[in-house]
Amino acid sequence: MTRKLADAIELTLISPNETDVNLEPANVVDGLFFIGRAIQKVAHALSDLGTAGAATPMGAIEVLAMELKTAAELIAGAMDQSSTNGE
Repeated sequence: MTRKLADAIELTLISPNETDVNLEPANVVDGLFFIGRAIQKVAHALSDLGTAGAATPMGAIEVLAMELKTAAELIAGAMDQSSTNGE
């Protein structure tokens, strides 16, 4: 009975429809590894998004925020300059 139970559990954890890197039937650990790898690739792609693939610690959101801050400072500077020039 114990062997039958072990075999039944093993069958639920291994898929002959998928293979791992060694071309063996994939198991739950392989599935979790591939999910983790996919999440890592998505995170890497998101960190490069909008930076033309530049290796920077800032992602697209940080670059956008930095550009918006710079633009706001330029606008504020221009407004300040026009108010001191009497325009």
